[in-house]
Amino acid sequence: MPSKRPKKPNEGPRSLVSVHVDVTTRLGAVAPTTTTGIGALDALLGGGLRSGTHLVVSGGPGAGKTAFGLMLAYMAARTRAAVLFTSVGLDETEMVARLTARALHREYQNVAATTYGTIWSGVAMQEPGMRQAIATCSATVTKKVGEHLHLHTADPMQDVATLADHAAFLWTRNERVVVVVDGAEGYSAATAAGTTAASSLDARLLSVAYELSRLAGQGCTVISTCSSDAAPFIVPAATVAAELRAPREPSARATKKKQQLGVRAMDLVVVKNRLGPTPIVPLLYVAAASVFEERQP
Repeated sequence: MPSKRPKKPNEGPRSLVSVHVDVTTRLGAVAPTTTTGIGALDALLGGGLRSGTHLVVSGGPGAGKTAFGLMLAYMAARTRAAVLFTSVGLDETEMVARLTARALHREYQNVAATTYGTIWSGVAMQEPGMRQAIATCSATVTKKVGEHLHLHTADPMQDVATLADHAAFLWTRNERVVVVVDGAEGYSAATAAGTTAASSLDARLLSVAYELSRLAGQGCTVISTCSSDAAPFIVPAATVAAELRAPREPSARATKKKQQLGVRAMDLVVVKNRLGPTPIVPLLYVAAASVFEERQP
């Protein structure tokens, strides 16, 4: 795994002339990108997610932050990148249920009553007509991303340094590593002295954010989600930041099927380091299937 040049004790900042950069092999090389699965977002990011970048996605309760992070993790795994998806209190069976629901709603039409919640609880498997479809979709997900998508359950206030250890392990076997941190505010970070930075909430969040950005600087692509309240303390450390918001213009009244699926319009507003004339990516969130799709603005 790439690492930064270690500093000697009492070493001061280095002058520009002392930093030897091979422009041909470094600044002149186009870094490979990893698609997000959303064309408009890839365009704003200059082709997709790049190694060395930290993307922060914030939003209010129920905005779909976990679903969005899991979608990015799934799409990265589809490109054969090694992906670590981590969340505090993560129930791994819930994540599998979300991915299965995603596949189910893409492959089958008459599944309005089948949500990832009913798959997770086992209720959907009690319906003879759905049992085979769910089993098939679960197997399809495993076949597509099973070897590349890794799930990690973190303890509350776990030091994000453990994520660097997991990423280092993945680096030994893969050429690209993507780390997706769901709910960054649930983690902590140690200071240089080795003690947890917990003097205040904002200090802890800043420490976590900069540690995640440091992880990105070691060669990973890092994606983190957080609440809108935590965003002001995490976004400063981000390479790119976006927020999931309800559109300003109310959408048309949803059909009964859309209501059952929890379908609603959302905007992904790119608030930091965007490319292009508009910072808004119009999306459609299908909550029951944990799916985001592009929508016509």
